[in-house]
Amino acid sequence: MSTAVTEFTVAAPAQGAFENNCTASMRATLSDVPGLRNARLLRPRKGAHGYLAVLNFEDDAAFTAYTSSEAFRAAHADPTHSLSDDNRVTVFEAVTQG
Repeated sequence: MSTAVTEFTVAAPAQGAFENNCTASMRATLSDVPGLRNARLLRPRKGAHGYLAVLNFEDDAAFTAYTSSEAFRAAHADPTHSLSDDNRVTVFEAVTQG
């Protein structure tokens, strides 16, 4: 399994709009992505500003295919990204699965 994690830094005043936009974008663009097992937006606890968008793929090939897909382009054209001050993507490979 491959997991792509994007960390978004979002200032407090923009957090509500970010959550609404990101959730809507994920629902609209990710429902039919081949090999995508699940996708979640994680909210930071009070006082923190870093959101995590976590996408779990069956394997690296599914993740790589997603990065060149129309769904990827649509998700990243969404204005949600303009609400964040910064973002960073890290891709992980599962060592253990439970």
